[in-house]
Amino acid sequence: MRRIFKMQKYENASSGLKMVFIGAIGAIICGVILIIPIIGTIIGGIGGLVFLILSLIGLYKAGADIDGCKKAFMCNIINLVVSVLKTFLGAVPVLGLLLNLAGYVLTFLVVYLVCSSVAAVMRDMGHADIASNGELVYKINFVCYIATIVLSILAVIPLVNILAGLASIVVSIVILVAQILYMIFLYKSSNALAA
Repeated sequence: MRRIFKMQKYENASSGLKMVFIGAIGAIICGVILIIPIIGTIIGGIGGLVFLILSLIGLYKAGADIDGCKKAFMCNIINLVVSVLKTFLGAVPVLGLLLNLAGYVLTFLVVYLVCSSVAAVMRDMGHADIASNGELVYKINFVCYIATIVLSILAVIPLVNILAGLASIVVSIVILVAQILYMIFLYKSSNALAA
């Protein structure tokens, strides 16, 4: 009886997290497609927008069951506004840097809110291994985003910007690994919530 209650309670979260998972995979694929000149830009751009919308719908849906996902949805919406502002105001050096930093913070908050809130649910359901993976994901992301913020600030200093550029390559690789771990966490969580 308790098992049926859990399944009904987190039905929206399960399907919502699956949508976020699919959106994350689609965004990576579209990012690769963007490399192709002209046609890749069109297909990758449209596909990226579709998968972004899918992820937002997924977070909204999961937010019906898990409060942290609802907060993550709001952070994503604010981040979209920041991205639009960055498009128009990013050429102003200091303002562009501040908008970039705000984007990094908001992106981390999305990962943190999803991972911490879903991990709490996983722990309550007896899936401590999945919960630990979620906690690891947001901790790795925290370190990566702090490094990215520091490197972004250092990138505006002449000569230091060369070292910052090299260091950002290493950080980018770690961020890619963290993104893969995040997708694995989303997949395992959505399956556990559906069971």
